[in-house]
Amino acid sequence: MRRLINEVTELLRQAGVEEPRLEIPKHPSYGELSSTAPFELARKLKRPPIQIAEETVRKMDFSAARLVASAEAVAPGYINFRVRWGLFAESVVGEVLEERENYGFKPSGEGRTVLVEHTSVNPNKALHIGHARNVCLGDTLARLFTKLGYRVVVANYIDDSGNQMADIHLAFRKLGYSEQPPDGERFDEYCGRVYAEVNKRVESEPELAAEKRRIIAELEDTSSETFRYNRRLVSRVLREQLSTCWRLGARYDILNRESDIIAFDIWRETFERLKKSGIIYLAEDGPKRGCWLISLAGHPTLSREGDEVLVKSDGVTTYVARDIAYAAWKLGLLERDFTYSVWGENPDGTRILITDPDGDERFTLGSTWLSVNVIDARQKRPQEVVKYGVKALGAGEGRYIHFAYAVVTLSKRDAERLGVDAGGRFTHMSGREGIYINADTVLDVIKHKAAEEAAKRHPDWGRERLEETGEKIAVAALRYDLLKSDAEKMIVFDTEEAASLEGDTGPYLQYSYARATRILEKSGWAEHSVKPPSDELHEAEKELVRRLAQMPLVMEEVEKLLLIKRLAVYAHELSSTFNDFYEKCPVLGAGEETTRFRLGLVKAFRQVMENVCWVLGIPLLEEM
Repeated sequence: MRRLINEVTELLRQAGVEEPRLEIPKHPSYGELSSTAPFELARKLKRPPIQIAEETVRKMDFSAARLVASAEAVAPGYINFRVRWGLFAESVVGEVLEERENYGFKPSGEGRTVLVEHTSVNPNKALHIGHARNVCLGDTLARLFTKLGYRVVVANYIDDSGNQMADIHLAFRKLGYSEQPPDGERFDEYCGRVYAEVNKRVESEPELAAEKRRIIAELEDTSSETFRYNRRLVSRVLREQLSTCWRLGARYDILNRESDIIAFDIWRETFERLKKSGIIYLAEDGPKRGCWLISLAGHPTLSREGDEVLVKSDGVTTYVARDIAYAAWKLGLLERDFTYSVWGENPDGTRILITDPDGDERFTLGSTWLSVNVIDARQKRPQEVVKYGVKALGAGEGRYIHFAYAVVTLSKRDAERLGVDAGGRFTHMSGREGIYINADTVLDVIKHKAAEEAAKRHPDWGRERLEETGEKIAVAALRYDLLKSDAEKMIVFDTEEAASLEGDTGPYLQYSYARATRILEKSGWAEHSVKPPSDELHEAEKELVRRLAQMPLVMEEVEKLLLIKRLAVYAHELSSTFNDFYEKCPVLGAGEETTRFRLGLVKAFRQVMENVCWVLGIPLLEEM
């Protein structure tokens, strides 16, 4: 497709169009490419666009063109280009099968490091489906940057201090809750339930609120027993949280604990640097007397909302302060660094390191070209403050990106199952109030349903294969459901809809891939051809070639805008196009030359699906 664009661009320039405007028509009857340049020229030349279009087409010399067959002027002023289908199809299918797993990915990131921070769930609960959206978005971004040739570092920020941890301390050390969960309940799930219960008590019991404030202060004292106990508590929760993340296909390089921002003096260095920059000040009077604040007077929008507290009058840092320090570290703006110990391994065997003052492992981050931070859209203001702070420390424009995503809400049906009065179409989840559906619960529901369906179709399959198939279908269903919408749009999640194996779903992508594999198996994986027997292709063949050709352009758009939805939409369009081809164009028994080309086309489809679904984190199945 890029070669076709280059050919058309050259034809237009030779015909006198200095700035060709090209687009892919929405309907194939308008050709493979269309130019809107005559409309731009019409304003300058004071002539009708159709006249300019007709004149431009007459000036074109197609003798040197390889892929372009013709051009036509169409009212009110478009120029539509058509291809030589034999050569175009051969070029597209041949390129896919030659480049294989590299097809569609331009190595634009060579020599550059991108740090992607995602998950970052408070270590006091299990992951619910809102957290799963964060995991799936972040992991997809990491996969995308990896395919584009960047060195990708995946970080998980462990927020192991503050209010949410203090509530768990109160439960286990003061209120008599057992540290052992009931039989059949995971520790992270148990902690989430305990957290919701204790939080309600703190709101109504002043003595608990006072004790909670004391615990919060001790969490920043690295010499305290509270600090040491907290490390043990967090580690137990974290291990179970990551087991959920691994189910979803995510992996990590480093786990950076928020408490270590203080322990390693990362905040101290940042604080001194901010003071030297003149952007922070100590309030000497008023309600914030004794607090250190960052001045937002120079910010184009936040200046109207007041300055932000970084250090409270009692010396306790706010999470915004710690986030500024962490962001400065991620961008290589500080001299201080962490040491690590080995925490464990990802399912792929790669090591995971965790910050540790007593650790002897080093992680060389180097100069980070870009820091992408997958954080709830409701954190827009704090994230703007962080960006403003690191800019004052010397970060270049655009190096720190807040990849915002909207919340996941529960459908009325799911809310009622939890005993919540929805009162409308959906209900917002709240860990504090205990209103949520855990990600593992959803995966298990879908897995069970998928395994039952597979057992009906394949009575000869053993339990292990049914379980493995069900798990892959569950992951595909949940990941696709969380990725197919605009990241900044709220999702109304319904367990029954997510568990559907038909329609605009992850299993639909798996089904089309399995169908292609079945064709190739029936053929005995016979020899294929990339060259069609003639220029007269069936319309369904043409449409599939078009979709395959568009994949590199889609990836360019996704990289430029970080628009994950676009890739999910493309995957569904590609699957739909293939299924239409399957219905209309028999592959086996269609005549030797036609069969060989269609086998090549099926193999090319299969390869592109593998490439796209790898980025989306959707596991594929050869049989369903």
